[in-house]
Amino acid sequence: MRNIIVLGFTCLMAASCQTKPVDVFRAPANTQELISGSRQVLNDISNPQIFNPQTCATYINKVTDYLFKLPANHFIPKNARQADMLKSAGPELMDTIFQIRLAMHDKLQEFDKQNSLSRECTLKMREGFQYARFSEEYLLDWLVANKAYNYTPKPILDNSKPSTWTNPKFEDFKLKSGDVMIIRGKSYVSAMIARIGDEEGNFSHLAIIGEDKKGNKYVVEALIQYGVIVTPLEKWRTAEDARVALYRQPDAALAKAAARKIYDHAQGALDKGLGIRYDFSMNDADYSSFFCSEVIRFAYDKASGGRFMVPKYRSTVSKFKDQEYPKTLGVKGTSLFAPYDLEVDPRFDFVAEYRFLPLLRQVRMQDAVLQSVYEWMIKKDYNFNWTMKNATRAHMAKFLRDFGLFKDTLPRYMPIEAVKTTVQFEAVANTLEENLYSREKEFYAKNGYSPSFQDMMKINDEYRIEDCKRNKNPTLMKPTKFHSFFRSESNKCE
Repeated sequence: MRNIIVLGFTCLMAASCQTKPVDVFRAPANTQELISGSRQVLNDISNPQIFNPQTCATYINKVTDYLFKLPANHFIPKNARQADMLKSAGPELMDTIFQIRLAMHDKLQEFDKQNSLSRECTLKMREGFQYARFSEEYLLDWLVANKAYNYTPKPILDNSKPSTWTNPKFEDFKLKSGDVMIIRGKSYVSAMIARIGDEEGNFSHLAIIGEDKKGNKYVVEALIQYGVIVTPLEKWRTAEDARVALYRQPDAALAKAAARKIYDHAQGALDKGLGIRYDFSMNDADYSSFFCSEVIRFAYDKASGGRFMVPKYRSTVSKFKDQEYPKTLGVKGTSLFAPYDLEVDPRFDFVAEYRFLPLLRQVRMQDAVLQSVYEWMIKKDYNFNWTMKNATRAHMAKFLRDFGLFKDTLPRYMPIEAVKTTVQFEAVANTLEENLYSREKEFYAKNGYSPSFQDMMKINDEYRIEDCKRNKNPTLMKPTKFHSFFRSESNKCE
């Protein structure tokens, strides 16, 4: 997929209504244009003459194509007057972009009921959700930094702005049994999962609200380091995750049954002292162990007697072609239930979305790092080549865990190949992250806003080329940071 231009409050997808070619940049936009443009897109999506099953993919593609080519500072205020205007109009702008996402989801459900939802439309819906979400988060970051919002951390899905934006259909919502949360964590493993499929997403984890026989609510989820765990709902809501989107099955009886099924299954295994192991193969056809998405699949499968299988549209895993990754993580199939597949499952309603602002910039940079690494693997034939140092680290980590250490990091049964791959990825990612964090900080101090997604990937690529040159001329330059074990066979620095 094309890289997302994070400087999104460009999303104002105003561009979709322009008659100029997409490669001709206009004069810097003003706040009124952003508002009118976003309203126009919202109106377009609501107009079946403009946005329908036949035009869905081309319409979204036209907008995202335009935004992809815009320079990073296109909609950034250029003076104090423009900044004041954006601060004043920013909350309305945030609401409008969120409403665009709601309208797209409504169309997803409408087209599905009409049996006219094509694969092309579904794929472009995914892309549209990503652009709009990055747009909201980029704008929100600017608005909070410029005091347009008074941000204080809130419990997850607290239903109050600027932490949570809510679908007006579910105003004053309360969390219900069977509700599903799509989550973006803060680790590099989260970033790896969020972009492992051919159809990349903004989320890396799924969890469901379970219910015991007394009606008490718990969050049931599968975590790499623990397997399946059960946490009281209110305790779980105090965690710090970058973003959490709430989806609800409209059939309340089915949702409640799913909540009871998964709670009884998970807690029953814990009560026996066995628990349920994490499924590193991500094989949701085998319920002997669970990965995060499989928890939700099991709950609704068992509650419906096999009639309601989640998700409706699965992610494919083919972009790495004949490379060992992601097989070395344990993923052998050509498709999987990626957490963000639920975002385009039309059988669930989109209720609300929560964000923990202190983590948003961090996960944007993590996404840029992992996107760069994946693109180098796919387009430049980069592969891991084991060094003694990293091999020793992986085997030592596995050895120590077998003796009860690092139990909060990896389970004893984690396959050694998965440990090795994770160690390798972290070695590369941490190096790129250190450089990117430094460059991002300089950029922000100079400009007052963060670099776009493309800007960050350019920074990563410049560093890759520099590190490659070090590897080719070790006697003339400083030692390589990662090319000694992650490089292309050609070893060309291009």
